[in-house]
Amino acid sequence: MIRIIARRELLEWSRDGRVRWLAGSCVLVLWVVLMVGWQSTRAQIDLRQAVSERELDNFLGQGDKNPHAAAHFGQYAFRPTLIPAAIDPGVSAWMGSMIWMEAHRRNLPEFRAAEDGAGRNQASAVSVAWVLQSVVPLLLLIAGFASIGGERERGTLPQLLAQGVPMRMIVIGKGLAILVAISLVLAPLLIAVTALHGFTPQTASQHEAGIRLAAMGGVYLLYFLGFAGVVLCVSLIARTVRTALTTLLVLWVGLIVLVPRFAADAAAARHPLPAATEFWASIKRGEGADVISEIPAERAARLRASLAAELLARYGVDRIEDLPVNFTAVYLQTLEEADAPIFDHAYGRLWNAQEQQRAMRSGFGVFSPTVSLREISMALAGSDPFALWHFSQSAESHRRTLVAELNGIQARDGAGRGFFVAPAETWAGITRFNYEPPSLSEVIQRHTRDLGLLFLWAVIPFGLAVYLAGKVRPTR
Repeated sequence: MIRIIARRELLEWSRDGRVRWLAGSCVLVLWVVLMVGWQSTRAQIDLRQAVSERELDNFLGQGDKNPHAAAHFGQYAFRPTLIPAAIDPGVSAWMGSMIWMEAHRRNLPEFRAAEDGAGRNQASAVSVAWVLQSVVPLLLLIAGFASIGGERERGTLPQLLAQGVPMRMIVIGKGLAILVAISLVLAPLLIAVTALHGFTPQTASQHEAGIRLAAMGGVYLLYFLGFAGVVLCVSLIARTVRTALTTLLVLWVGLIVLVPRFAADAAAARHPLPAATEFWASIKRGEGADVISEIPAERAARLRASLAAELLARYGVDRIEDLPVNFTAVYLQTLEEADAPIFDHAYGRLWNAQEQQRAMRSGFGVFSPTVSLREISMALAGSDPFALWHFSQSAESHRRTLVAELNGIQARDGAGRGFFVAPAETWAGITRFNYEPPSLSEVIQRHTRDLGLLFLWAVIPFGLAVYLAGKVRPTR
């Protein structure tokens, strides 16, 4: 009987020109934005891979040079674009695409797409994620708002009940029809994503792309299940079909537009990010180090005198020139290590503010599943702020390793020399930057609360609809 009810509901929708037109338009939009997003993502992956190889060639081709000068020559670290970003670009347009790694300084990610005119257009472009989060729920409520109320107003609901069909069975059949309908709408998208991923070269930035895409499909399914349950609940309890439609439209605006916007604004106001001037001023003051508010030149002189006394005593010599290591290289490395806590303090404050914002936004998932879904979807696509922070931390760790290696070469091979020049082949032995994005398990662990709220959103409305089915009367 459930299958018969579901089949009957699907047949009515197929005869409704409005539903057919909306469903067809949704499929077309999904296909178009998927193709555009996939092409853009692949272009970014290929471009960054080519530029990264050229950057490495530049570093290896420096020729004979002082190792510390090579540290100032520096390298660019390029943030990888993951394939699932074609589905959900998240905040990628506002995330720097590369970081300049050089001696004595930790730089912020730079070259954001949203900084130029073309980037702003790209940043505001419609994505597959936006269509799935906003348009598909609207299609669900338009198709299903009259599921129960329409039967009641036409007088067919009492007839079904008189034939011995339980109300709960009718509700379950209607719910099954909604799920089948949405599956038919999303099937072309699923086929297209599977085909595009299959044709993507393995040399591209895979990084668990297949399983990430599958996980994204799972969380979006939970999202749609919840909306289907809400549609059934409202259709059950609304006195008229018009009331049901109005109520569902108000819920759509509140859940998808108002609450997520309020969550973002409230989080930004409650936990503001440090201003750029204050951020760099705190680094200049040396906050996070043992001694702060010290004049940089005096601090450097103090460190130099302290290091010289320590090394002379350790090696039992009277002059710096007699040390078995290059004093300048050891001193420069000491400055690097003394600056590390300062950078960690400033960047840690910046990240803590971002994490506090995320935690506060995530709390609004109690009021809107869209909030929870957006957080999870961006994280799975590698287009959330944590992806940038993870990359930034990895680049900084490599920067410190790179500078330490170069200073170590000068300290060892330049002993007794005022100025040391390393041969060109030295650079080939330097550790190379090899970045791995956060694993899927790490992403899931960070978003357990969002996943839990999304699961409750999927289960509770359907359970409530089945419960209400035994309470409502067939007529009003």
